[in-house]
Amino acid sequence: MTRSDDLESALSETSSDDSPAPVKRKRGRPAIVTGEQICETALEMGVATITMTSVASRLGVNHATLYRYVVSRDDLVRQAIDLAIQRTDFPEPSTADWRQFLWDTAAALTGMLDRYPGIATELAGGTFTHQVLRRGAEMMAGLVALGFEPNKAVLAMEFVTDLVVDHVRKTEQLDGRVPSQSMPSRDKLAEDWSDPADPEEPSLSEIIAAGRAAIGVEPHEWLESKLRIMISGIAEEIAPH
Repeated sequence: MTRSDDLESALSETSSDDSPAPVKRKRGRPAIVTGEQICETALEMGVATITMTSVASRLGVNHATLYRYVVSRDDLVRQAIDLAIQRTDFPEPSTADWRQFLWDTAAALTGMLDRYPGIATELAGGTFTHQVLRRGAEMMAGLVALGFEPNKAVLAMEFVTDLVVDHVRKTEQLDGRVPSQSMPSRDKLAEDWSDPADPEEPSLSEIIAAGRAAIGVEPHEWLESKLRIMISGIAEEIAPH
């Protein structure tokens, strides 16, 4: 599979520098917030680690104010994820073949998850929202329009989205953008992946060296390699012919 633009180039088109600006308020007047500002703040802080109190503190309001717009911390996380999806430009299938459609969808999803750390961790943990389900249905409908049988469209959609979500989750935890009690840093992982004590296993040493090298590969480049293999497998097994 060949393309003039790699995943890094596609991501540059889907990413944006317009991070949510802090809420500005006049001194001496009661703080006023909106539901959208609350969700923006949750996205800015990282939805995997927020609490109602921490979001309220960032906004300069009492945490009870938040309950006018959300019923719980989990509800706030879901609404924030929905806002992120609504603000992301996902591709339409009408002007692409199915390979390009899957590739562009993966790039758009990766860009969104990179822009809003914590969403990948939440999605990997089983958080589903209205917009997540709607976006998945729209992606599957796009694949059907491009010739996939419905059940195979489901498989292709899950393959690609699961790969992207899991990859970004591990990356953001390895890089410390999302705290994790179980995931070490890249340097610590490479350090702990030591050579075998048995000198009679040189082949294992070579494999470990290759694993250490993989840890240092630029994350988007590594994801691109995995996507190419996956799309080739989809073409071989379930794509329309």
